[in-house]
Amino acid sequence: MKRTIVIQFVVVLCLSVGGLIAQEGKVSVEKVAENVYLYTYDIHRSLFVVTDDGILATDPQSAERAGPYLQEIRKISQAPIRYLVYSHHHGDHVSGGAVFGSDPIIIAQSNITRHLGTDRTKDVAAPHVTFSDKLSVFLGDLEIQLIFPGPNEADDNIIVFVPDRKVIFMSDTVGVRRLPWRVMSGANPYDWMAALRVLATLDFEILAPGHGRTGTKAHVEEYIRYFVDLIEAVEERAKQGQTLEEIQESLKMPAYSNWIFYDEFLKMNIEGVHRYLAQAP
Repeated sequence: MKRTIVIQFVVVLCLSVGGLIAQEGKVSVEKVAENVYLYTYDIHRSLFVVTDDGILATDPQSAERAGPYLQEIRKISQAPIRYLVYSHHHGDHVSGGAVFGSDPIIIAQSNITRHLGTDRTKDVAAPHVTFSDKLSVFLGDLEIQLIFPGPNEADDNIIVFVPDRKVIFMSDTVGVRRLPWRVMSGANPYDWMAALRVLATLDFEILAPGHGRTGTKAHVEEYIRYFVDLIEAVEERAKQGQTLEEIQESLKMPAYSNWIFYDEFLKMNIEGVHRYLAQAP
């Protein structure tokens, strides 16, 4: 009887600890190429590049997630963090910038200035350097290219490209077999698709999205195909006079039924495209 009680206590304790870990966030680091790592906290991911000459980190995430991020970087290297790159202005990706201190040079696309100072970005540390189209930074001989492919999921969302390692990091704009988030952030779907096509022209092998699993260039091509199919299908039905609700009921897109968020977000994606078409000139 005592043994049974002890076993039950251990099981309950393990479950309780497991629950706490789930609440605090699951943290992991993956090395995706030489010098290049991915930090994951729950569903958010950030890329960082480590060299003897210094470190470039992307997306500090939130203040809660930035502390563990720094700890994981320091497990790998004590080199100075020279650059902190914001992928875009959304607070869940960049509001933890202040945790990195005053030493790193914070870099972002210039459109971020439109969004700073709002309730959503009140905790975002302002960038020291902004750029319009493209900026290259170097850690020793290793180049990291920051590329703005045009407006996409956000009007300041950039590509982080490490050419010598053939690695791409891009947050929110692209995923591996997962539908775009909800109503697609109210973005222009044509601009988004055009940005994806710019991404597909780059010479890379490893795709590291800000959410979800790591993929390849082939997954970018799949994502473009989803946009083409979705936009064409919604346009065609709208021209036939179908209402949004009728399109949402009739349009199933079975080729993507095994993608993450298909059941949750397909109708919302349809709404996002339909909403843009309804207000387009």
